[in-house]
Amino acid sequence: VHPKRLTEAMFAAAAKHGTTKRTGVVEGVEVDSEGRVAAVRVDGEAVPADVVVVAMGPWSTQAAAGLPIPPVYGQKYHSILMRPERVLNQAVFFQGRGDPEVYPRPDGDVYVTGFPDPPVMVEEIPGEVEVRQDVCDRLVDTIRMVSSEMSTAEVTLTQACHLPITTDGIPMMGLIPTVEGAYIASGHSCWGILNSPATGLAMAELIVEGAATSVDISSFDPLRFFRK
Repeated sequence: VHPKRLTEAMFAAAAKHGTTKRTGVVEGVEVDSEGRVAAVRVDGEAVPADVVVVAMGPWSTQAAAGLPIPPVYGQKYHSILMRPERVLNQAVFFQGRGDPEVYPRPDGDVYVTGFPDPPVMVEEIPGEVEVRQDVCDRLVDTIRMVSSEMSTAEVTLTQACHLPITTDGIPMMGLIPTVEGAYIASGHSCWGILNSPATGLAMAELIVEGAATSVDISSFDPLRFFRK
């Protein structure tokens, strides 16, 4: 799955059904005196809302300021795109040497990642995540060492991202306790993109129908953190 193309396709499909996308800095959620969601603060403006789904990945804690949610951390991974001489078709996962993971794409690109940082509360701004060249160089050196197919592959892109991690390593999907109209879908780690269609469907069912019927999300209930 190509994350950017999937995301753009989903936005385009949603727009056909009347969805409006607004880009801005989310600063928190406002709750009224009766404990119900009232608005989302975006770029200093209170945007009225009666339902909010916090799905901001490693920035969920910051975006949900004003809501009682457990912390969501970010684990930074660097990645590179490489272009070998032929199109590859098998993903490979290595143990040791930074635990590199190799994901070939049908367009000929090969996505390589590894050498993760420890999970932290993310302070970097989305879209402005620092790319450390030394980590990318280690990825290149390692993959060229372990794969003859990649030994002469051109590096076409270097990048970095944060994977959203909960304290128990299990995603949170469900109602946020004590606040009516507040939901969360976050903490999916490296499986967020692949699980996003099922997550979106389950959350839509939960909000509209009162329960997720397409998939059992009981194991992901945020309430587990409040029972301890």
